[in-house]
Amino acid sequence: MLKYSVLILMVVSQIVMAEEQVSYLNKAKKVGENVWIGPQPTAQDFDELAAEEIGAVVNTRTAAEMEQLGYSEVEQASKFNMTYDLLEIGTGHPYSPAKLETFNALMTANKDKKMVLHCRSGHRASQLYAAWLIKHQNKSTSEALEAIGSNETELNDAMKSLLGQ
Repeated sequence: MLKYSVLILMVVSQIVMAEEQVSYLNKAKKVGENVWIGPQPTAQDFDELAAEEIGAVVNTRTAAEMEQLGYSEVEQASKFNMTYDLLEIGTGHPYSPAKLETFNALMTANKDKKMVLHCRSGHRASQLYAAWLIKHQNKSTSEALEAIGSNETELNDAMKSLLGQ
């Protein structure tokens, strides 16, 4: 019985280790030629981002959320000479047309760089990117939703707020 328990523990630990080794960009969704949307990167993920020549990181979490991390994302990005911008969306920082215009300025400023857009899970960043595709890249609603991997057929309230609808 002990042999089987040890064997099961070994198999489970190998599975857990394999899951932990999944690269950040494999977890993220490539939504444009040089643009990925993903969840909150870890401090260690920045090593991979640098190796993949990511040049810009746009974070849509709030400053309050970022204070809860065990590291400074600004410092990690700076360590690898990445442009870093915090475009807060969340409690006290609603979706708005002004946020979309700021995001457009960031996309324009970083157009020649590989970029990672993120929030906690990738949801806020995806909504912002879809609205940007519609307003600034002349994509249809269905094209924008498809680009972010959404199965929806209509814009949600957050995207409508970004577009001023």
